[in-house]
Amino acid sequence: MKKIGIIGGLGPESTIEYYRGIIDAFKPTYETLGFPQIAMESVDLLSFTEQALQGRWDNIAAMLVDRCEILRRGGADFGAIASNTPHRVFEQVQQGTTLPLLSIVEAARDHALQLGAARLCLLGTRFTMQSDFYQRTFQEADIEVFVPNREEIEYIQDKIFSEIEFGTVKEDTKAGFLRILKRIEAEQQVEGVILGCTELPLLLKRGDFNLHYIDTTAIHIEAIVDRCRTE
Repeated sequence: MKKIGIIGGLGPESTIEYYRGIIDAFKPTYETLGFPQIAMESVDLLSFTEQALQGRWDNIAAMLVDRCEILRRGGADFGAIASNTPHRVFEQVQQGTTLPLLSIVEAARDHALQLGAARLCLLGTRFTMQSDFYQRTFQEADIEVFVPNREEIEYIQDKIFSEIEFGTVKEDTKAGFLRILKRIEAEQQVEGVILGCTELPLLLKRGDFNLHYIDTTAIHIEAIVDRCRTE
């Protein structure tokens, strides 16, 4: 069984979900396969956010490459970044390390293809929604990705970094997110929602709206488990 390298800490709540999700996936086969080896390098969320706000993405890429190399030297067979926002520099990081990395964005795109969805709404941090790395990856599969307007993006950003990153879930915050989704669904005829922040499944559940529910955290974990089982 392959050894998994996880870059976590961005944020802490979803890092816990990654570990739990991987272990839970192996419980039914524990007696024959055992549990996988998981190595983890945690990145400081505050430092990462400060660098992102200053636009120092080259510094972020270098930091992630350093973490990947630590995991590689520790025996990891492949790695995954347990967060959406750092995938803004995914290609740069992959070029800087020989550790194969499993992209959360590509995994989400492949899942959307299986659903047959052609128009999707992307929710995430401001850094994710105002970048184009999701759009570029999904366009390869002829899938359009739409994001909220500027005012809505600022609202989402504030709620993610003041509440959701720390595991706080408020009903009025959920109501605000659902209003945004309702507007985008009506104006853009989207068929699904990409939860492009690994903490968003804490707030938005599958039964909260009648659209395809694309939980990037769960999808990424499933892809990691599949890769881990590949000999």
